[in-house]
Amino acid sequence: MYVLGVLEIVMRVGVILLFPFVAVWAWRAGGGARLWRIVGLAIGLILLLGAFVASAIGGNALTPTYGYAHIAPRVLLLHTLTMALPVAVAAIAVHLLAGRWASRLALYAVGVAAAGLAWVTGVLVAFRIFMASGAVG
Repeated sequence: MYVLGVLEIVMRVGVILLFPFVAVWAWRAGGGARLWRIVGLAIGLILLLGAFVASAIGGNALTPTYGYAHIAPRVLLLHTLTMALPVAVAAIAVHLLAGRWASRLALYAVGVAAAGLAWVTGVLVAFRIFMASGAVG
């Protein structure tokens, strides 16, 4: 379970700091088609990890008590809002600005800022949803 916790943290940091670099590289290497293929792959891996983490085999202690059908949607929502959303927003920022800006560093910085803001937004939205549903507090 400790390994999964570390993996989750690495992925959350990676989508904010590493994915914008990958997005800039993908755009420069193959244009929009390569960028969006990598975005699809990244989001697919995020959701796959979320489905695994929601399972008892993945170390979720609540799944045996409440069942996978109860836990999985909440875990997938959290993964979508805190990891998939920053990936998509960083990719959109790079896609919109890559044709106008020559500086890879500037594109990376905008991608990191966009992903960071999307992560904060995702955390706040998830908190509001979970509070409204009675899942927290």
